[in-house]
Amino acid sequence: MLIYILPSLFLGWSLGANDAANVFGPPVVNGVIRFRTATIVASIFVVLGAVLQGSKGLSTIGGLTEINLATSAVSMFAAALTVTIMTFFGLP
Repeated sequence: MLIYILPSLFLGWSLGANDAANVFGPPVVNGVIRFRTATIVASIFVVLGAVLQGSKGLSTIGGLTEINLATSAVSMFAAALTVTIMTFFGLP
């Protein structure tokens, strides 16, 4: 069962890293906000967003197609890898 959970966690981490870098990158680089402060603020709002609105996102994604668990895990891993590579190269 862990093999199906890990791609989901990797996708969540990669999307969060990409979005946080897009939002907090320029202020941190220019010294407007400290890195630690940006990390704490981003973490708080990521958790709040997941708790308050996460079920709506899951129901939307779940209603798009009927695929099995293995195919879903492979798709999530591919998406997470793509976003991670894009973040590494500085692409939004």
